[in-house]
Amino acid sequence: MSQLIPEPEQLVEPPPSTMITPLNNAQADQNRIARDKAMRQVSPAINLAAPGVEFTSQGRLLILGAEHRVRLAASCLSELKSVTALITEAMPELLNAEMEAAAALVPKLELYRLPLTALSGYLGQFKVLVEVDGEAQSLAKLALGASEFDLVLDLTAEPLLSMELKPAGYFAPADEVAYQTALAEIPTLQGGFDKPRYFKINSDLCAHSGSGITGCTRCLDVCPADAISVQSATVQIDAHLCHGAGGCASACPTSAIRYGFPQPGLLLDSLQRLVASYRAAGGETPQLLLHDANSTEQRLPELLQSLPGHYLPLQIEEMGSAGMEVWLSAMALGAGHVVLWVDDPIPESVRLVLEAEIETTNSLLQGLEMEPRVALLDSQQLHQQQLHQQDSARPTNSDLKPIARLDLQADKRQQISQAMSHLYQQRVEQVELPTEVALAKGAAFGNLDIRSADCTLCMSCSAICPSQALSSASDTPRLSFSEDACVQCGLCVQACPESVLALQPRFLLDPATRIQPRVLKEEQPFCCICCDKPFATQSVVSLMLKKLAGHSMFDAAGLRRLEMCEDCRVIDIVKTDPGGDLFAHAKGRPADADELNLAQPESATSDSSVDAVEVK
Repeated sequence: MSQLIPEPEQLVEPPPSTMITPLNNAQADQNRIARDKAMRQVSPAINLAAPGVEFTSQGRLLILGAEHRVRLAASCLSELKSVTALITEAMPELLNAEMEAAAALVPKLELYRLPLTALSGYLGQFKVLVEVDGEAQSLAKLALGASEFDLVLDLTAEPLLSMELKPAGYFAPADEVAYQTALAEIPTLQGGFDKPRYFKINSDLCAHSGSGITGCTRCLDVCPADAISVQSATVQIDAHLCHGAGGCASACPTSAIRYGFPQPGLLLDSLQRLVASYRAAGGETPQLLLHDANSTEQRLPELLQSLPGHYLPLQIEEMGSAGMEVWLSAMALGAGHVVLWVDDPIPESVRLVLEAEIETTNSLLQGLEMEPRVALLDSQQLHQQQLHQQDSARPTNSDLKPIARLDLQADKRQQISQAMSHLYQQRVEQVELPTEVALAKGAAFGNLDIRSADCTLCMSCSAICPSQALSSASDTPRLSFSEDACVQCGLCVQACPESVLALQPRFLLDPATRIQPRVLKEEQPFCCICCDKPFATQSVVSLMLKKLAGHSMFDAAGLRRLEMCEDCRVIDIVKTDPGGDLFAHAKGRPADADELNLAQPESATSDSSVDAVEVK
């Protein structure tokens, strides 16, 4: 990421220091040797042919703000192809040194005083609209005869673009250091540039919307760059705006959005080989230390010198890019703890996602009678907790047998389920475990409560379910639910016309119970009173008769038709003999045209070239 917000004051509390037990010095030395060997054998996961995103800039700069600040900045950027100024603020009433310095400058620039109506885009594609005679017009077209600006230097008191991570090519310096950095960097942004395409998106798995109803919005809520939007009811990511912060991938419950730099399978493969190499070299009780790419060459070597040898570093592109599937997979491989080391500040929205995911993960571990083992820590907190002060300290270990092998091709939820199933099978042999774990509201795992007495089995819920957690039988009215697949998006709750459904965040620990579909409601079908064909549910027909009884448009015959299938209902309607009895044609024997006494069209004659329509 090119820009980050100030480091938050509070982070998720680390595991308690009671999780430290003695380790002899010989094993501590062996752990360090094993870690060094494992790090040499396992390189960071990298896509060798990762797709990229291209930018092109001709150096056309727009500066916004008060006139004196604009003039000062323009005088420092004379080497650019063009500089345009839009005055958006009045100068201070009192003269200051900055204004006096600007008064002596006459930089070569186009200066405009027009109301700004819109600013959007990224490096090479900034669209700026201003008001001219009551209409919105392109400022780039007015000033340069072009469709867009390439760069924007925003010197207004409050940045015009408010997202946490600003677009490439947009500078809104908050202090003098940032201002000088911007003046130095802007001239270098001319020509062609590229960056990785951080994400892969599969709209077929998305739980955002269906039938005009909005469900999951987790990715939209977390993106610090405003790179995610909804177009034609489909979630889309603007790769040019995306900084790869990773929070959306961690928040997405269905794998509709997955981090692609590196690919998830490559990251889990590196994790698996790292732990295996460490153990093969004689290391014991491994802990996973996740760190971002920026820390690798700068601060990681120094940190590892002070950490015990059982801390195994694994590089990820951004801290938000690896979520529960990675943490729990590490536990299944035998890691005692997972530490997310954040020595660099991360966007507030990403931090909140990580905190929520850590809370959910630790709740699952507590349900397995294991202590909380995932924490988001900075270097100071590592020191405060004394997790690395002595080589004679190590985390407690429950002697769980590591999983034989991770499924690298599985999606996110399958990997979480696989890891939890392995941990459950290990722990249930040691202690008595509860059947379920209650989770906080908003968690992506849970049950679907149903008020079955009021459900008509209309199947609106199963038709809209994006994860196939709800399914209907084809041969009988039955609604089934698979809890392992439910992502708690809420689409089914909103689609239910009877309002009989409610979400219940939780996690079933026993994989056999969690994976096995269960029937929420089942009843016998309603059969046509004429031909005996099943055509609806008992509940639906009963509800229609109850709702429409006494209605002016539904006399006794009309109500009786509600108990007929679609074919028999039509036959009853088109009968010309009001006293005729449709039951004469019941039990599957269709009526023919003579029996129904249908009138022939007047235009149909014996010598007509058009055959008369025969009703069967």
